[in-house]
Amino acid sequence: MTSRAHCAVPFCRRTASVEAGFRDGEFLCGPHGRLRSPETKARWREHARIARRNPGPWWEHPPGSHARRLRLAIERSEQALWSRTRCEAVEAAAGL
Repeated sequence: MTSRAHCAVPFCRRTASVEAGFRDGEFLCGPHGRLRSPETKARWREHARIARRNPGPWWEHPPGSHARRLRLAIERSEQALWSRTRCEAVEAAAGL
């Protein structure tokens, strides 16, 4: 049996394949992903555009280079954006 990753919303029974790159509690299923506000969706689109224009993980860039600092800032902003998105989805699912 393959392991499955659970949706980030507590008590949600939807799962996704770990082999597809999902981690437990690190994704939103379809119904909960649609609960995000239009502003949050727009922030994710903008973040994806910036990430596409600056590919690769930060550790592959030379130390101290502008590309490395930029990519590290992108990673940090993604973590903060994901945290806000997860909180927003959980609150909307709970009816708050």
